[in-house]
Amino acid sequence: MGHNAHEFRFMKSWMKSPNSTLNLSTTEDTSGGGTVMEPSKRRYFVQSATKNPFDEKPDEDENEDFFAGSLDDEDNGNLSDSDSDVPDELKQDYIDEVTGEGRSNSRQIKRRLSKSKNEKFIPIVTNTTLNVMRVIGKYMQMMTVLKPIAFDVILCMSQLFDYYFYTVYSFFGADTTTKNERSINNRLNIALQRIHNNLIAESPVPGAPPVDQSENQEKMPQAYLSPIVDLHRRDQLFGLAERVVAVESLIFLAKQLELLQPHLEAMIPTNKKAFLQQFFSQTVNMAEEVRKPVYWRVSAQAVNYDQVQGQMASVRWDIKDIMSQHNPYVDSILRSFESVAHQLVEINRRVPIPRVVYHTLWEHCVRLANRTFVEGFSNAKKCSNEGRALMQLDYQQFLMKLDSIMDLKPIPEKEFVEGYIKAYYLPESQLDSWLQDHKEYSNKQLLALINSVDHINKKSRQRLINIVEEMDRSRR
Repeated sequence: MGHNAHEFRFMKSWMKSPNSTLNLSTTEDTSGGGTVMEPSKRRYFVQSATKNPFDEKPDEDENEDFFAGSLDDEDNGNLSDSDSDVPDELKQDYIDEVTGEGRSNSRQIKRRLSKSKNEKFIPIVTNTTLNVMRVIGKYMQMMTVLKPIAFDVILCMSQLFDYYFYTVYSFFGADTTTKNERSINNRLNIALQRIHNNLIAESPVPGAPPVDQSENQEKMPQAYLSPIVDLHRRDQLFGLAERVVAVESLIFLAKQLELLQPHLEAMIPTNKKAFLQQFFSQTVNMAEEVRKPVYWRVSAQAVNYDQVQGQMASVRWDIKDIMSQHNPYVDSILRSFESVAHQLVEINRRVPIPRVVYHTLWEHCVRLANRTFVEGFSNAKKCSNEGRALMQLDYQQFLMKLDSIMDLKPIPEKEFVEGYIKAYYLPESQLDSWLQDHKEYSNKQLLALINSVDHINKKSRQRLINIVEEMDRSRR
């Protein structure tokens, strides 16, 4: 980042004389008794031991390369968007020789979305992030000149990052359907609520009592997303490209701040360092957690899970014969996943999708599918042993085909589905303890399981129902 930005060139003297600032490193130089920055912390400011970029004075209109020297030791890898070396016949659909059904070449899709060992990570950065970085550089210059107000400047710097952090989440992650989702980090919600209370001005609500303007004097109005950005188009995976650019740029900024943390700590009094450490632990370190709610929204809309549940509702689970063929709803989920894989390839041609984003999206998709399986199974009014075997067959077919669509191991929450199916076979004594140990299932799912079990008497069934209802009351 910094060594090619004009705003950070004042740090030239710091790099030449480590002792000019206090405690800039955690590594001691035993030969000279001073301190030097660790190589991993220094790479954005020094390109090599023989050539310091600060020694060259560029023209004022020289183009700045923020990413020089930052690509060699990153290992996040982008998804490959090149298929020029793939024969045309491998890109076409093929016909299954056994069934005669046309199949899309999903294995080829997975290859094209797999990580290339020879690729280098290219940061995704918006102009807004670059401007924030420039302002931070100017803030740090002020701190070196006006040392008595250094802590006040850091306060302003933290508010700048807080506002940017909050805005990215409010644009792409603030959705009522995901707010209480258990995959969302609770610390993230706490950080967002704190920023909202301390920094965001309350907007007047028509018909409501007027807002006390004295409380809003030092707060900022909430930002609004440009109408040009469309987050509702299914063919664009609900603005995935825009979401990737926004979130990954925020994370890039957070990582640059982490590199600057030792310098910032050296500029403020010892009794003020607790605030800085709190800022990094409660906000900066939470940047990566923004991925989950933002990409969850894409995964939740990319597949029509309600439609799958409707298909499951028409399945008879009280059969008397062992089935050898899975149900059609499994193919419906897999076709939807293949469609998502195709869309990821197309979007990756425009905006490189980091591998961590690819994994996050698929993890969300599989988790949602697993919950759909359990919810659909719990809707069965009657179920036989053969019906439970069919459930197991359906889920194993789903797992087997996943490997040809996505590169995701281990499969998240696989035990959530398999455990629910197998619980049907447990004897009464074990089912009692199983119910109390598995609070991840809803009250409705547990009651459906008890009512479908046919090897317990009416009295035992009622006792188990009472246990579940007591568990439900304790959750509230």
